[in-house]
Amino acid sequence: MSSETRKVLEMLAEGKISTADAERLLEKLAATPDNGANDKEEKRTAGTPEAATKKYLRVIVEKPGGNDVNVRLPLTFARSGVKLASLLPPKVLARLQEEGIDPKLFSEQANETIDELNVDMQTAWGKHIRVFCE
Repeated sequence: MSSETRKVLEMLAEGKISTADAERLLEKLAATPDNGANDKEEKRTAGTPEAATKKYLRVIVEKPGGNDVNVRLPLTFARSGVKLASLLPPKVLARLQEEGIDPKLFSEQANETIDELNVDMQTAWGKHIRVFCE
């Protein structure tokens, strides 16, 4: 663990920064090369597609005043749900479409691109919603 990472975690433990701030800082540190410390990571992922390193679908809803939601779902589980949904009868797919749900969400193409998902939005009520793969 780098000294910068340790410092961020210490500030979080002391309550000097929020979990959202700590997460942003740690992501920036992970993206920043630091004198060869990332060489191990580069060797581990060499020759593999970027998507292969992502293993979880993450849903975070930060509500003003607390009651936050933080869900981490294995991508294999999400992909199996897409595969199962592709077996739905045409009548069910038509009904979903009537309700505003696009049947293309259950296609094999959607399954292949799920790990590229990245939603980051702020609602009028102050909720911050993020959906992404890690």
